[in-house]
Amino acid sequence: MSAARLRFRRSQRIRGQGSFRQVVHARGRYDAKVLSFHALPNASTAHRLGISIGRKVGTAARRNRIKRLLRESFRLTQAEHPTGAPGPYDFVVVVRPHEPLTLAEYRAHMLAAFAYLDASWRKRSGERA
Repeated sequence: MSAARLRFRRSQRIRGQGSFRQVVHARGRYDAKVLSFHALPNASTAHRLGISIGRKVGTAARRNRIKRLLRESFRLTQAEHPTGAPGPYDFVVVVRPHEPLTLAEYRAHMLAAFAYLDASWRKRSGERA
């Protein structure tokens, strides 16, 4: 881990229904078994994360635990996020009903999704990864 502290700041959150809708409809998608990742390059200087989780996933306690684990995995993998054009990205994670996974499993899903989505957007823009 680097000497700098890894943080998940308010500026790294996607807020507002319009922002979520824009990312989801951008057609950059990666499906894991229990998570669906969507991405769209943004104009800011940092990657941003949004989490969409419905009541079908479980009780409020279960939903909050999953959101905490997803935010923590995003925070811990910041050094491994894709860099260069066309990023940085807005990422939206849509959670399907499941038993909460471990932090390591969420991190693995997230890293695989980010790598796939970055390659997909680079291909669209005509660049090589």
